[in-house]
Amino acid sequence: MQGHPSPIAHCRALLERAGFWRCDLLVLICFLLLLSGCSGKALDITPAEARPLQPKPPTSVPMWLGNAERNFFGTGSWTGRPLKVIWEVETGWTTGRLHKDLWGGTSWPGQPSISDDRVFFPSADGNVYCLNKRDGSVIWKFKGKDSQKATPVLFEDKVIASGIDHHIYCLNAQDGSVIWDYETGFEVDGSTVVADGRVYFGAEDRNFYCLNLADGTLVYKVPVGSVEGSITMKDGRVYLGTEQGELYSIDPADGRTIWKVRIGADSDSTPAVVNGFVYTAAEDGVVRCYAQENGELIWKFVTDGARKGGKSEHIGIWASPVYVKGRIHIGASDGNLYCLTADKGELIWKYKARGPIWGTSPVVDDRVIFGDKAGWIHMVSAVDGSRISELKIGDNINSTPAILDGRIYIGAFNGKLYCLGESDVTEEMIASSAPPAGSGRMRSRVRRPRRSKRPLALPATAPAIQNDPAS
Repeated sequence: MQGHPSPIAHCRALLERAGFWRCDLLVLICFLLLLSGCSGKALDITPAEARPLQPKPPTSVPMWLGNAERNFFGTGSWTGRPLKVIWEVETGWTTGRLHKDLWGGTSWPGQPSISDDRVFFPSADGNVYCLNKRDGSVIWKFKGKDSQKATPVLFEDKVIASGIDHHIYCLNAQDGSVIWDYETGFEVDGSTVVADGRVYFGAEDRNFYCLNLADGTLVYKVPVGSVEGSITMKDGRVYLGTEQGELYSIDPADGRTIWKVRIGADSDSTPAVVNGFVYTAAEDGVVRCYAQENGELIWKFVTDGARKGGKSEHIGIWASPVYVKGRIHIGASDGNLYCLTADKGELIWKYKARGPIWGTSPVVDDRVIFGDKAGWIHMVSAVDGSRISELKIGDNINSTPAILDGRIYIGAFNGKLYCLGESDVTEEMIASSAPPAGSGRMRSRVRRPRRSKRPLALPATAPAIQNDPAS
């Protein structure tokens, strides 16, 4: 009687019969499997160490500064080439009860929101625009009763919009039709927060509101003072500043005040809440840091020419602080963008723009991007404050850019909405296009952006642009 073949011989015979030759590795694997089965024990194979998955960056900017915590500022990337206009859209113009001059484009704070192939602009002409992100073509627009200033909030199939006409509008994101409309007592310049089926916001009628998202009915409102900026929701609390110069920490469940402290001046900033601290600024030109737990003042930084307790369009701050990598970035009406240490409020660097800075300055890929009231868009190194690129697009930029995939979406107070991106040419190519001395001809039509000596021409129906008061 012939004995049983060995496992190796058995596997080799099976593989040869199937047409496999020189399959020593496969034979070895079969042998190990058979050995494991015969012994009744699992092989002791140490699995490879699992590598943590890197979170994917968000693919939308659905509200003011990206989320309820106000800490998503966009995505790049850039190669260092100069900025150029990809497309622009001309808005209409409107007057209002509190402004007899015509307004168009976007105003303060005015950051667009972005989702999928659409970008949503609040416009000073009274419309909310839904545009094709690729070419700027108008998909739909909704006309409010006056200028729409707040960043539209995108939530599922809804758009929450507001402005100086006292209304909160809930719109259908597909076609701009009205789902519900809630009227407050005065302007709502700040953006809302949508959480747990509710809509939270502060208004200039001196109330903090909570509405039902489904139908816009009032859940509660509590008196806090006039709120012109947006609110921040972090760690189960709401933080907001008031025109009466107070900073609040609020329980959103019922509107109860957890603590409030005196800032000492009108504050339009949206608080940045990071690592147990609350950062804000005011129209007296001072940046302040408070303890998140109890509102204790930690430090304050006085910008150039600031006047504590006072306010002025020439020295105040309307922008919101942006925290990135242990630093605070904020622009001021004195025309400087400041970079401070977040722990002590010490100056790291400052950059002098061409005009006052009212909009907030997002930081993306170590670049700070912002506009000034002289009509220029600036891209500055967040490391040392050196200029990377600048481009003049209007006469007055009060608003804040939205940035996604290296594209910059922003409006100016000149009746235009813009999409900006990098040029197809480098600075070296621009420089090399200059003609040799005495040649009398150019080798390229590319032009470097330069300062305009006169205001941008407006449509015949529009008067000279006026500064948009934040109040």
